[in-house]
Amino acid sequence: MSRAVPANANHRVPEHARVETARTLAATPGIRGEPSDAERGRTLLTSSRTGALATVALDGGFPFGSLVAYAVDGAGRPLLCLSDLAEHSRNLAVDPRASLMVSQDASGTATSSRSLPPGGAGDPLALARVTVLGSVVELRDDERSAALDAYRDRHPDAFYASFDDFRLYRLDVASVRYVGGFGRMSWVSADDHAAAEPDPLHPHAAGVVEHMNDDHPDALVAYCRVFGGRPTTGYAEMVGVDRYGFTMLAVDEGATDRVAVRIPFGRQVDTVGAVRAAMIELLHEARAQG
Repeated sequence: MSRAVPANANHRVPEHARVETARTLAATPGIRGEPSDAERGRTLLTSSRTGALATVALDGGFPFGSLVAYAVDGAGRPLLCLSDLAEHSRNLAVDPRASLMVSQDASGTATSSRSLPPGGAGDPLALARVTVLGSVVELRDDERSAALDAYRDRHPDAFYASFDDFRLYRLDVASVRYVGGFGRMSWVSADDHAAAEPDPLHPHAAGVVEHMNDDHPDALVAYCRVFGGRPTTGYAEMVGVDRYGFTMLAVDEGATDRVAVRIPFGRQVDTVGAVRAAMIELLHEARAQG
């Protein structure tokens, strides 16, 4: 399949966005105890299975959006299995530029329904999303075999993957746009995206959140009072957890407004057992100081 690659095909972080991006990228591990935007984007991209693929339409050159299933390789590059009959395949044969957008599921796929940001359940714009931009290439021989295995692992019911008119493609990432809801957005470079690791706790986050809210509400209040600098906290609810720390919504005694409180673990934790140990240590410390 031949393709004419436009001279400006390699998208990069826009110059005008570099200063703005630096501010949001400052939330890096070891500085504020939070995942970087590169890690947030990789986690969201890896945890999802479908997204909106945008290609350049043959007729008129308009952006053409379509729903696709995908997998992700070890460098964070989306792997696509596309039919020759699909409109996006026809578009890519002429112009390989494309983007793939993935959004956090409002039903709680990303973590749990409780982990949605304040107002997130009612406003999809409060949810996180990531868009990867780059050029799509068809994979052949060993690369195709490896991509097919990865795609089938992610989509075991994809019977069509063995059809003769379906081909394996990879989106070679040139840059990434991450939006973490209202007020948090940045451009992530291709190198930072490739180097970032998806959060290993992500598949277990919903269970941790549910357990802490159902079984340890008093501990959450103690965390907010001692480590969150909110000594008048009367109620707290965990809404998210990752390898660097956890986030709660706290309500002061006699108040109704919820305030986000972020508590770092102080070290990286990659398993549920390590989270449990870190939580117990924090609780002992909170009780000693309280």
